Amino acid sequence: MKVLNARGVGKAVLATAAAVFMAGTALAQDMTMWVRDGSAANAGKVLAELWNETHPDNQIEVTVIPNLQMVTKLATSIAAGDPPDLISLDLIYMPDFMRAGSLVDITDEAEKNPNFDKVIDAYKEISTYEGRTYGTGFTPDVSVIAWNKDLFRKAGLDPEKPPRTIYEIHEMAKKVAALGDDTYGFYFSGSCPGCNIFVTSPLMVAGGAKMLPRNGEDTALEGEAVKEVLQVYRDMWTEGLIPESAETDNGANFVSGFTNGNVGIAGTGGFVIPLVESDFPDLDYGVALLPGLKEGQVSAFVGGDTIAIPRGSNNEELAREFINWSLSDEAQLEGLAKNGILPVRADLATDNKYFADQPKVQVTAEALKVGYVPWVFHFADMVNSDSSPWINMLQRAVFDGEIDEAIEEARERMIEIASE
Repeated sequence: MKVLNARGVGKAVLATAAAVFMAGTALAQDMTMWVRDGSAANAGKVLAELWNETHPDNQIEVTVIPNLQMVTKLATSIAAGDPPDLISLDLIYMPDFMRAGSLVDITDEAEKNPNFDKVIDAYKEISTYEGRTYGTGFTPDVSVIAWNKDLFRKAGLDPEKPPRTIYEIHEMAKKVAALGDDTYGFYFSGSCPGCNIFVTSPLMVAGGAKMLPRNGEDTALEGEAVKEVLQVYRDMWTEGLIPESAETDNGANFVSGFTNGNVGIAGTGGFVIPLVESDFPDLDYGVALLPGLKEGQVSAFVGGDTIAIPRGSNNEELAREFINWSLSDEAQLEGLAKNGILPVRADLATDNKYFADQPKVQVTAEALKVGYVPWVFHFADMVNSDSSPWINMLQRAVFDGEIDEAIEEARERMIEIASE
């Protein structure tokens, strides 16, 4: 009889334990997040890993999507009703997805959480549509100008003084190129539309230019800086200050064009800093804000990703919790800054213990604050496609010398695209 009672108690205990386990399982939820490959994926993984460490019952599974496939895959998954719970999205595509109703409105979170107001302005602007908020900054990147200090020394230039205008870029490039021995003054990827909106357009914006139209009634490519920058590029090209390989470079050598060590000046991004430290420790270089036509004019292209919730997410409430958490001190400092990644909160971008002794990173943090991102629909057609009016203008102006004609044709085509 005691054995039977023992067995009865054992069954009761097992039943109770099973019930507790099942209840716990029902409460636990896992989320899915897509991130695009490259530096954004690394930053996204860092934040997901920290979340998983601190939220053991609500794990995030990260899937890395090839950058060129992300927009199509995301749109298809939303249309099919099977999207990821969270999306780390190239910020330039936010306007198109917001207008299409493809993202969840998180205005309530933005109004209740004071950290939303602390986010870099460019990320707040690109995540807002018709007064509503659909995302926030997640994994930032930003453009800067880099110069080779060793080549500056050899050319008789002050290695601690970067170019402060587009014209100084030209003059310094001449002196570096005069060193000979396969040494060039300047580099850019002449067949890469994305590279050039990232590092060439800020030179124009710093000089006061208006770049892309928001609609068919807007203006495009306005201001003397558009022509002036293209003219300087053209002059450097005809003077042999830029290697011939630049004309056909589709971005494959966007970074190596500078890190090879035989180029004096190049536009680049904050991502180059950890790369040089790990792979090119002997390269003595500096980074500065991209200049305009006059000293004191500076700008940058704010890139990177926003974080948003696709319509149809199976874990919308938990996804909202993750977005709130991503802006916390813990995530911004112990997740991003600790790993050498810029925070997206302006109050922490420069003022944190991890960047105190990293002057190059401090420069990129300042670039985030002065940078811009174009809020436009159809960005891919205007800029990123291989046949976009942006890259056609750049190539015709720099390599063929048809500057005025190229600007006018690109302006007309951009306004046509904005009207669609």
